[in-house]
Amino acid sequence: MIGNGRCLIDSTTFQNDMTTFKTRDDVLTLLVHLGYLTYDRKTSEVFIPNQEIEQEFMRAMKVGGWEGIIQSLNGSARLLEQAD
Repeated sequence: MIGNGRCLIDSTTFQNDMTTFKTRDDVLTLLVHLGYLTYDRKTSEVFIPNQEIEQEFMRAMKVGGWEGIIQSLNGSARLLEQAD
């Protein structure tokens, strides 16, 4: 979702608590409830609503030891810059 991407979700499986997560959709739906993601009712997709929250996601990934993902994101950003 970084870089203005969207992700299709099924929010109907969410148990409305912060401890029961059975699918990735449950986690994404919780992030919508917490205000970190925005839900588009027409397309059933979630996305990062603004640059400030996107920066927080990037910061969390850096701290979380996800170096491989960060390298992929940086590579994607370079490709997008070259395409412009």
